[in-house]
Amino acid sequence: MTKKITAAVDCSAGAIGAIRLIFRLPQPARWMPSETRSPDRSAPYIEMQHSVAALAAVLSAAATQAARAQWETLAAVPDTIGTGGAIIDPEALLLLTAWLVPREPDLSPIMHDWVAKWSDLLSVQRTRNLSKAFPAGLVPVLRAVAITAHERGKDFRWSPVIKGGSGTGVVVAIEHGAALAVDMSRLPFGAARLPVERDALLVLRFRMAFGVGARADALAYLMARGDTWSTVTEIALATGYTPSAIRRALDRMTEADIVLMVADGATRYRCDAARWGALLGLQSTVEPWSYWLQQFSFVASFVEWADTTARRKLTAYAITEGMHGVARTIRPTGDHDAIERWDHAFRDGAEASEMEAALTELAASLLPPR
Repeated sequence: MTKKITAAVDCSAGAIGAIRLIFRLPQPARWMPSETRSPDRSAPYIEMQHSVAALAAVLSAAATQAARAQWETLAAVPDTIGTGGAIIDPEALLLLTAWLVPREPDLSPIMHDWVAKWSDLLSVQRTRNLSKAFPAGLVPVLRAVAITAHERGKDFRWSPVIKGGSGTGVVVAIEHGAALAVDMSRLPFGAARLPVERDALLVLRFRMAFGVGARADALAYLMARGDTWSTVTEIALATGYTPSAIRRALDRMTEADIVLMVADGATRYRCDAARWGALLGLQSTVEPWSYWLQQFSFVASFVEWADTTARRKLTAYAITEGMHGVARTIRPTGDHDAIERWDHAFRDGAEASEMEAALTELAASLLPPR
């Protein structure tokens, strides 16, 4: 197993140069591993900070490209974009974009325009729960989104998110450190909703049919899993719902013969993906589930940590330990094999090149297909 994990990490290292060429980023400086010998706790920290900053830039750029591609898919007219693509997690995309807006202000009108038309297919409670996995700085932007949903979308479920908002439709955005007034009534607004028959919009399609909640999202996850059986814990981890909410949803869908259940020690579930695909008119097998929630929240947390590290005078050892802490606390996947490779790359005494390769592999996985 160790050879298999090491081989996977070594293979991912080959993508590092290509990723840096894509984003035209400098080569990060190397730092000394803390393996087999006592670490030099007084080692110079400047080179390490530069390395961390370069990795953070790669991750941030990849997440930005992923967000733009997913918003494009959500707004695209059918037949102008392919029918395939990984299933989009709308709340994860919303939260990532809210975090990115201070860095990428042009994403703001795109997000607000979509929310004004589609807010009723978003889960307010799930948005609030998942926002805790992201840095707190997105709260003002999220409140602005709630005002858009409330005032332009007439979706009053978002009132608790607004809280102390003025309700005037004018909110404050941040652009390069400067406060800007944004009048929500002047943001672009499209005419009508677009069809949702594409694979990437399966969550939205099921929410239209079954309502916003755990049932629709769990079914979309099972569709992405194909003929593979999944436990309640796995589905809950992937979708961000509590295990009890997922269990209730699956019990109801099992009673309705919508999903299949087997109890051979551990209760597991799956759906008949072929029959569902034929019913929904899907062109091909749905792509495997992408753990957008875990990936997006990790990128945001890592970049925020890197920004904090850049402002502090820390030893290389302290920075390495901080990187270990971020990587172990927020894992960018829920897949068992991927978690095993990730934990191996960030084990105690891991080489710097292994950690760098794991982060670069994550950035590459975020990039939309060309």
